[in-house]
Amino acid sequence: MRAPAYAKDLIARRRNGERIGLLVVGVHDWSAGEEFVAHPGVARVVVPDDTLPHALDWSCAVALDCLIIGGSTSEFFAAATMLQAAGAASLWCEQESGIVLIEPFESKYFPPFLSMGEPVPPALFSRALRDHRRDALMLRQGAYASPIYDAAREAAWCDVFGVGEAAAIALLSEQPVEARAA
Repeated sequence: MRAPAYAKDLIARRRNGERIGLLVVGVHDWSAGEEFVAHPGVARVVVPDDTLPHALDWSCAVALDCLIIGGSTSEFFAAATMLQAAGAASLWCEQESGIVLIEPFESKYFPPFLSMGEPVPPALFSRALRDHRRDALMLRQGAYASPIYDAAREAAWCDVFGVGEAAAIALLSEQPVEARAA
């Protein structure tokens, strides 16, 4: 199975130690998301016009927050399904009203993914993504529940709760609180 266009560049950047925080996925649109790539930590891949999303190897998206842009409704849902199955940290999509977080939803009456929350304008997307990551880290949701994020999780708790972070963590994780030296 072949990877999406530009995936080799993404893999090389990650292998060289560059921190990639957002993967923009253009579905049958070669210019989709180019404005995001100007920011550090953003990479972009494209589903070529002659290929369907489910025919590609999406292992390049593991543990990345992904923004899906373009494609018909069925192509969009196919890309979202493949990215989620590959282990993407979160899925976002661009709509006319802005960028919105989407999550899988199993129902025969609704689409396979539903919007979560209000859309944000592209100019505020980096803030919304940062807030989502912090919340997902602190609540151990999805890929952010992995032990690899323990140090980042502890830092997020400290930022929010300060000195009382050990008590807050213990309360939410139902673990006993250890006495801290003042």
